[in-house]
Amino acid sequence: MSVTVIDDAKHRRSGAWTQVLPYAYYTENLQWGVGIGVGAAGHIQPSSSMVATATVTSNDSWMGFLYSGDYQMPFADRIFFDTTLYQTNFTRDPQYINGNSDYPGERAGSNDSSQENRVYTHSKGQEYRFRFRYLLPLGHGKSSAVHTFRVNRGEVMEGYEAGAKEWNPLNSGRTIIQLEPFYWKQDVGEYNQLQDSNTSAGLTLELEYDNRNYHQNPTAGSRQRVNVSRDWGDSERPSWTMWELSGSKYISLPKTSWAQSQVLAFGFATSDTPTWNLSSYNNGEQQYHRPAWFAGSRLGGMDRLKGYETARYHDRSMIYYSAEYRFTPNWNPLPKVPVVNWFNVPAWYWVAFVEIGRVADEYNLATLHQDMRYSIGGSLRVMMEGVVLRGDFATSGDDSIFRLGINHPY
Repeated sequence: MSVTVIDDAKHRRSGAWTQVLPYAYYTENLQWGVGIGVGAAGHIQPSSSMVATATVTSNDSWMGFLYSGDYQMPFADRIFFDTTLYQTNFTRDPQYINGNSDYPGERAGSNDSSQENRVYTHSKGQEYRFRFRYLLPLGHGKSSAVHTFRVNRGEVMEGYEAGAKEWNPLNSGRTIIQLEPFYWKQDVGEYNQLQDSNTSAGLTLELEYDNRNYHQNPTAGSRQRVNVSRDWGDSERPSWTMWELSGSKYISLPKTSWAQSQVLAFGFATSDTPTWNLSSYNNGEQQYHRPAWFAGSRLGGMDRLKGYETARYHDRSMIYYSAEYRFTPNWNPLPKVPVVNWFNVPAWYWVAFVEIGRVADEYNLATLHQDMRYSIGGSLRVMMEGVVLRGDFATSGDDSIFRLGINHPY
């Protein structure tokens, strides 16, 4: 849906490109790891892109990830196809799921659950998502299905924005309808039988209004999304329905002699599972119509409550708020750093963030705003070859966690 032209004096680039980046890391659960990342764009179509990574660790864990996006369908130039393929094999994986015999009367992952109410298991994960996106002929998507961003020092240049002119889908931004088939499974070994399900497969229908000026590094505008997910179930898993509403807003602060840009970014999300208390009988056993713990309303991980482990909290409903201060210094030493200067690194970002949220076993706004969990931290992010790479350090009531990832969380 977009083509990015890099316009920096030392890094002028347009057309197809490919970059390879090796890396190494250490975490408590995975131990020492090495991996390789690959990014490419413009090879099949001007708008198409691909990001892939694979890693192995010293405790025999491994992970593979592939994202391929913005492929314009030949029979309909307003329909684009994305895919995400993800497989994991973690030999020591903390999971906040039922199975810890020290907490027989407590539901793991609930808002009041203990940090110690978790299990360590050898997990094997699979996640496959296929997205079909239709760009409506409105706003910045009216005249052309593919938008060209011209970018200098990691920010979109004036006149090349894809939104933020005003909040009006008819005149500004891009409106997208998305249909996403998905399959998601987490095999947690001996603990599988203690969960409602360990597999989710179904469809998500989403309406998005993207009124950001530049999706990779927004400095103005907003974004709103509403979606409904449905798993029709089978003989091995229950059917369920969930909806989610999310939004973000970006406010640009005045530039200074030491700041290329300063941005306040705000994020919000809430979700509910209306089938949660419905049940039926399967092979003589009562079965509630609830998603697997990793597929429903949840907090913790890379994007929401970063100071907690992935899916630390999961339940029927969720609410989440976040605020970030994103500072882009005028001083950028990275193009002079050996090895790093092999890549286009026009900007880096210093970020401070605070988050609050909670899960609950009912969708009640009063309940969701009581006894909320928090996360605060800082992040160093780098624009490399048009993609934001990030390292987040966050602390919470449970733990302090450092993670590596891609893209701003919203």
